[in-house]
Amino acid sequence: MKFSTRLENLLEERNLKQRQLATELHIAPSTLNGYLRRDREPDFDTLIRLADFFEVSIDYLLGVTDVRRPFHSQKCYDDKEEDLLETYRCLGPQEQNYLIKQAHIYHQQDLDVPHSLEKSVKNPG
Repeated sequence: MKFSTRLENLLEERNLKQRQLATELHIAPSTLNGYLRRDREPDFDTLIRLADFFEVSIDYLLGVTDVRRPFHSQKCYDDKEEDLLETYRCLGPQEQNYLIKQAHIYHQQDLDVPHSLEKSVKNPG
């Protein structure tokens, strides 16, 4: 997917007008329009600001990967896993427990055994 398409999709997702984004990033609306029409390409500083604004990686903006967010850990999640994690974090403690129990049911684990105990039983010592 091309940079211009990614940028257009991100604008639509946030329900932003080109002028709003241009103002936010301190660039001319005509410059942003050039990015969307594929007449221009952003410099490194602008790419960084775009990635920060949309909370995506530069690789995602450029179409190198479909993983949206940069990760600081060694784990790398796809969009569905990230969506699940964000959903989990938005829930209250009781709903989080329900979601975990439901996931265990889907994975066919014994819900009566605490997860930490389950690990020690599978990997003693």
